[in-house]
Amino acid sequence: MRKYVFLTLAVAWTLIITYLSLAPMKDGPDLPFAFADKVIHAGIYFIFALAWFLAFSKREKTSFFAKNAIFLSVLFAILYGIIMEFMQETLIENRHGDWLDALANSAGAILAGILIKYYLGYRIKLKTKI
Repeated sequence: MRKYVFLTLAVAWTLIITYLSLAPMKDGPDLPFAFADKVIHAGIYFIFALAWFLAFSKREKTSFFAKNAIFLSVLFAILYGIIMEFMQETLIENRHGDWLDALANSAGAILAGILIKYYLGYRIKLKTKI
């Protein structure tokens, strides 16, 4: 049952990102500093990668997705971020894609992967010491 909860959350987050990325927007909100939008992009895709990691890792432990959950969630987040920026550039009239946004998306996803790997490694070390 838990695997479906995490999968549902990951799909919901993906739909939210899709809507926010592709909805027409005239003017963005005023941000407190110059690169605040990049920090927001990184945070959104950090959560994206984390959500998909949880969805993948809660599958049967012998499945391809569970065994490669970190790599697949980071790769999916990076590709999805690039696709969203491309779609903004080509499909939406008053939005434009930005390669720096795609880079920030990727940075957030990679950071999530690194922290997940570190956390899992730390947990395993603690289990072996006890």
